[in-house]
Amino acid sequence: MAPDRRHVSQLRQKIAGLREERKRIEDSLFRPGPMLRGSLSFIPNYCGKPECRCKRGHPHGPYPYVADTHEGRRRLTYVKKTERAQVEAEVAEYVRVQQGLASLAKLNARIRSCFEEIRDQHCRTVDELRRSR
Repeated sequence: MAPDRRHVSQLRQKIAGLREERKRIEDSLFRPGPMLRGSLSFIPNYCGKPECRCKRGHPHGPYPYVADTHEGRRRLTYVKKTERAQVEAEVAEYVRVQQGLASLAKLNARIRSCFEEIRDQHCRTVDELRRSR
């Protein structure tokens, strides 16, 4: 079976566009800034004083914590006021890079799918070989 040239041409154009998109993402990931692997959470706290307002449903805070996983366990680390802006920026950069990597994976799958369609357009089956004899 002869390949559908119009379809193959459309696939090649699609691949070219996807490769340009991939290049933009790769360029944005090429020189990442400082990162902190984790997520920023704001958690209310309760103290141990028996007459405190937190015992009546008005907790202290919320206070910033960085959550991460260490040796398979989730842990929280308090973020000091003096560190908060830097930690927020580093966590945001980590999230940005992670999202970029996920986008790359999806783009690569789409590009591969297009190449597989081109391959299939140029490929004949064993049944076609048998019929041609």
